[in-house]
Amino acid sequence: MVKYCKNCGQKLVDEALFCPNCGEKVSGKGSLSSKKFLLLFLVIIVLAILAVFLTNTLIFNQTQVVQVDNVQFEIPADYVSQPLRTDVNVDDGVKSTSMGWSNDKYYLEIGVTRIPGTQIDSEQLASVIGRTPSKMFGYSGYYIEYENEGCAFVFGLEDEVCMVYVSDYDAFSDVKVIG
Repeated sequence: MVKYCKNCGQKLVDEALFCPNCGEKVSGKGSLSSKKFLLLFLVIIVLAILAVFLTNTLIFNQTQVVQVDNVQFEIPADYVSQPLRTDVNVDDGVKSTSMGWSNDKYYLEIGVTRIPGTQIDSEQLASVIGRTPSKMFGYSGYYIEYENEGCAFVFGLEDEVCMVYVSDYDAFSDVKVIG
């Protein structure tokens, strides 16, 4: 296909970057056009943002799912299980299990007591023992603060009483109840 200069009409050879007659730049030759350059730049930016997001998600925000009795919790991956695990079976199928984890900042312990055939009402339980009902992890329950020893949140989940104990109140944000 024969090409002509847009400016002066001179016939052009296929490899020409500029018109030999008037010096006009031949479009589509040489470096990327500004639109292609802008598109390439935007693609690189989007890929860089995606790489940062994935790096943060995969490396810094890793979690682990832990199970205490029949209840699953999600905690950050940097928490290491403490070797002590308590399992107590009582008559009538009542079972209590407790497990602990720690990282560089906090210690947390989760205890679950299963009482088959009951439906735990955390708000009623809080009132009976003189606590103010509150909500955490999406469940109703009550909060306990121990003098110089951390705090806990106790709540009912079907036929189980769950207690999440943490060495510092801020560690509650590290725990998610899956169910």
